[in-house]
Amino acid sequence: MPGKSDTFAKGDWVVHTYYGIGQIIGIEKKQIDDEKLSYFKVKSENSVFFIPVENIDIERVRPISSEYKLKKAIKILKSPAESFEDDHTLRKRQITELMTDSSIETTAAVIRDLTNQRQGNGLNDHEDKALEKLTHQMATEWAITQDIDFQDAFNKLSAILEK
Repeated sequence: MPGKSDTFAKGDWVVHTYYGIGQIIGIEKKQIDDEKLSYFKVKSENSVFFIPVENIDIERVRPISSEYKLKKAIKILKSPAESFEDDHTLRKRQITELMTDSSIETTAAVIRDLTNQRQGNGLNDHEDKALEKLTHQMATEWAITQDIDFQDAFNKLSAILEK
């Protein structure tokens, strides 16, 4: 998407649907076929990934949430849980589809609903892994947004979920 590269710069934090949260550590040129293209080099907790500078997939990459969006997400965490599909296969598809939306609001809703599911009927392996991944992602984003330690953010998130 032209112009999107203006929104990101070295040092910025981004959220990628598949790779999670990372910080842009630079821009590198890479030879792809006959073209030399520029890519943001992003370092996440467990890897390094590259995002095309001129063709950022806005469906998969977004900037770290603002304080305002974080507060909205916290309200969602505190709101009544919604139920997932009863059928295991449909529930798995529903959770997988929701996880492709990397917004902090959707992340909060899925965390809330999976936590409720865990307390009720329990979680299967897929659901447990999804909850763990999303909880870690949200705590990381919370820590970056509020400039606090990850463990403090994780504890605040856990305290909300325990209620």
